[in-house]
Amino acid sequence: MKTLDFKPLDENCLRLIDEYLKDGNYPGSDYSYFAYLIWFETVEYAEGNGALFLRTLFDGKLRYWQPLVKGETTLFDAVGQLPPRCEFFNCSQAFAEEFRDDYDICFDRNYSEYIYLAEDFISLVGKRYNAKRNHIHKFKTLYNYEMRSYSPADRDAVLAFEEEWLEKRRFDDEKAERSAMREREIMFAALDAVKSGKTICDILTVDGKMAGFSVGQKISPLCAVIIYEKADISYDGIYSFLAHEFASRNFSDCKYINRQEDMGLEGLRRSKLSYCPEFLLDKYLLSPKRRDEGQFEGFINGKYGYKRLDEESFNEIMCFFKEGIASLSDKKFFLNYTDGELMEVLSEGHMLGAYDGDKLIATVAVDDDKKYGDMLARICSDDSGRQFYEFSGIMVREQYRGQGTSNALCKEAVNWARERLAGGTLCAVVQRGNLPSLGNLKKLGFEKRAEAPYGEYDFEYLTLEI
Repeated sequence: MKTLDFKPLDENCLRLIDEYLKDGNYPGSDYSYFAYLIWFETVEYAEGNGALFLRTLFDGKLRYWQPLVKGETTLFDAVGQLPPRCEFFNCSQAFAEEFRDDYDICFDRNYSEYIYLAEDFISLVGKRYNAKRNHIHKFKTLYNYEMRSYSPADRDAVLAFEEEWLEKRRFDDEKAERSAMREREIMFAALDAVKSGKTICDILTVDGKMAGFSVGQKISPLCAVIIYEKADISYDGIYSFLAHEFASRNFSDCKYINRQEDMGLEGLRRSKLSYCPEFLLDKYLLSPKRRDEGQFEGFINGKYGYKRLDEESFNEIMCFFKEGIASLSDKKFFLNYTDGELMEVLSEGHMLGAYDGDKLIATVAVDDDKKYGDMLARICSDDSGRQFYEFSGIMVREQYRGQGTSNALCKEAVNWARERLAGGTLCAVVQRGNLPSLGNLKKLGFEKRAEAPYGEYDFEYLTLEI
């Protein structure tokens, strides 16, 4: 099976999302950059055989979006292209039902999205909308207002309005405050995207003073999503007016309007329900069913079990590496594997993992790629004819560093190599400034053989004959 090549989110990914959604009928905001994707520090994507895949590191797991498919490609075809035992989120009920035999399924009502028929939301016809019509009429009667399209000249006014709104808000905890500040950053990114036509924003003023604004996006010919909506509640009926007027001005040609989730906030839930959604778009989290993890091969430091890792552990390991790199003071100390490289090491090489209970805390690998080994021999100017094998993948979870964990696990990998690759040479490639790794390897008997730059990296090559 060809390994997918995941790379960071870019404009090409956003173009591909539009392409995959253009003929679909999915009204969710999960693939909207400004409504959802931008919230994550890192989103990666890959395309293969009629399917588009997205993933991110979230809540300690490497999680995948439900794949987007086109043509004759089915969801089964798409999932079959991914590494084993992926964890999915933002999944539809239909997707969850298809894969329930292999996954445990979790549903959280707080993240169900509210989907409204645009025609009903705009026309407000019928008794169920009496209260909304009254709020809108009251606002129109009481105030001298103007609703107009946003322009870059409004940016400072929006900034001042946002700062005033934040000053009046009381946060329950530091996390809520950080989230609000992050929302502020994202909101201005969405405003800046108005100029390119990626988002839409309208400004509401009363007596010439900014009273509210709304930002949205057409995520497909079928559906629009409301990304931000803020208003000064000292004006009676302002939120009802703002929501209705923004939809009327911009989304009358859509079938659905998505006003996103309520996050379990009671007031927000009551408000969203009061607009009579056509349906709630429920979201599901799919976690692989627990399996028999098997026995450890042995223990290091008297308490941490270790074992050989295989393809089934791909997502666990990639997540571990990404978290480990994020915790490094110098991110260049660990050059992460591509998906293909990691899968090759797991299937053809030898990677050991140390565990504290069921938590992966350290890794090391011996790569059996002989062509790469020959390249390492040339870099080290070695003409002995000995086969070189890269000694790589050395990573320790942050709170376990400085305890000898890496040294103990590396010893086990060296012992394995001596038994099975005798007559060869292990070669470790280490960033020059990575003193802990260099010191650990020298304790194991590795000796420096060469130095060579690689892009922004400056590597030392250390070898150990086995």
